[in-house]
Amino acid sequence: MDLFSRIASKYDHIIKGFDLETIIHDFPIYENDLMLDLGGGTGRVAIPFLKYVNECLILDRSFEMLKQAQAKSRDLLLVQGTSDFMPFRENTIMQIFVNDVLHHIHRQTETLRESYHILKNQGTMTIRDYDRKYLGNIFLLIFEKLLRFGSKFFSPQELKDQCMEFGFTVNWKRLTKGTYLLSAEKNLRSS
Repeated sequence: MDLFSRIASKYDHIIKGFDLETIIHDFPIYENDLMLDLGGGTGRVAIPFLKYVNECLILDRSFEMLKQAQAKSRDLLLVQGTSDFMPFRENTIMQIFVNDVLHHIHRQTETLRESYHILKNQGTMTIRDYDRKYLGNIFLLIFEKLLRFGSKFFSPQELKDQCMEFGFTVNWKRLTKGTYLLSAEKNLRSS
């Protein structure tokens, strides 16, 4: 059992809440489409999104985390799985949100590729994460290394470059000194 499964019942008390209002004006909302919360765990991000989108689906590898989400809201769609091989058809999802998760994913390249494939044309993957080049994040990087998470953090430019390799059009902005929000839109070229 991995760490996230072991701490699932306490996760929302350990990790501070999610403030959707601080980023909602930078997030492309497709109200009539399903939103995929990639690595959404306990639903702390998906639940606030429910007032903006038609449906919200959480994909997470931890069954224990998904049980916490289910206990909080019956309006969420829950799927247990991994981000590097998602159980969705190509060109079916319009919006993906990845909040504070990408650095925990061991197969990041495969996850970005898979996200590109499942997105509809002009669909958007939005990633909020920590900038590895910001000196203030050094304690976070050390802490995750001590816990043996195997985390790999990107700077915004590094992630932008990776996403562009798959055909995404990418923009990003700094949210705080140590965090950024990257928006990657699927281009119209055939995938």
